[in-house]
Parts: sequence; C-alpha cells; structure tokens
Amino acid sequence: MKKASILSLIVFLLFSNAIIAQDGGRPVAGAPAGEKKGWPSEERYAFISECVKEAKKGMSEDSSRFYCYCMQERVEKRYPTIEEAGKVTEADMASAVWQQDVKDCLGGTWNTENRTEFMSVCVSAAKAGIGEEKAKIYCECMMFKIEKAYPSYAEADKLTPEKLNTPAWKKIIQGCLDF
Repeated sequence: MKKASILSLIVFLLFSNAIIAQDGGRPVAGAPAGEKKGWPSEERYAFISECVKEAKKGMSEDSSRFYCYCMQERVEKRYPTIEEAGKVTEADMASAVWQQDVKDCLGGTWNTENRTEFMSVCVSAAKAGIGEEKAKIYCECMMFKIEKAYPSYAEADKLTPEKLNTPAWKKIIQGCLDF
C-alpha cells in the first residue's frame, strides 16, 4: 500500500539522518547561549491532552487531536513561554484573531480511517528506535504536520525521500522528536 511506504520513509529518515531528540526547553543547536526553543515538551503535551479531553466532547478524538495540535502551535507562536500563555483571558479568546485561529484549526481533512492507519504504521515502525510512548507523540506530531501540508490523504503520496530529506522537512522531523 502506497501510504505505508510513505510512513516507512518518515521513520527511515528519522533514523537514517541520526536525528537525536532534545528535551523541550533546552537550547537549540546553533542558537545563541541561553536561547530556548519554546515551551517545554511536557507543557506542549499537557496542553494538547487537556485540549483533546475538552474538544472530543464535540468532535471525534482524531479530529480533536488535529485541532489541538494546530491550536497549540498557534498559541505557542503567539505566546513563546507557557507563563505568557497562562495569562490569556476570555476576552482575548473572544477576539477576531482567536476566532479565526479556531476556525482555521477546525480544517483537518483526513478521516478517522486515514489517521488510524497512519498512527498504526508509524508507531509500529518508530517504537523500536524511540520507545512506544515517544513514538506515539512523534507520530501524532508528524501526522498533524503532514495533514497540514497535504490536506488530502492521497496527496501525502507526494512525499518522497528527497522531499523528506530537505532542510524544511528535517526541521519538521526534529521538531516532532523534540515535541
């Protein structure tokens, strides 16, 4: 099946590029001393877990995950530290900018079957190298990034080893490992 080969490419490149995950909040390689890369991993995943818990009251769990990964990315971009994000008010969330973010993040287009297949193959392939829990987090992140880049599950066939080996995709892969 073509989709499984794409997943295999993602996992293969993860290990063939000898990418080593850093814990969230540690300095970024090549960044000036003392510069951190954003929210700590634990905070990112706590945000997503709590968001999914609330969002799945009104949508499927897989759609909730897409929505929450999307919102976490936007919140972290707007509020680079978890302390700043903690100061968001209800009035802030009622603003037109926030409402547009919510609308944009509700745009996931893969269906439950697509997401389940992606996660199953990805986690199965990745867990040997990074452990099952880290593989699950990595694969959820990659699924969000790929779905965002390729809204049609069939479009994900456009991912080639050459594309996944570009600096942009290497950065995405590393970001998901750091997640």
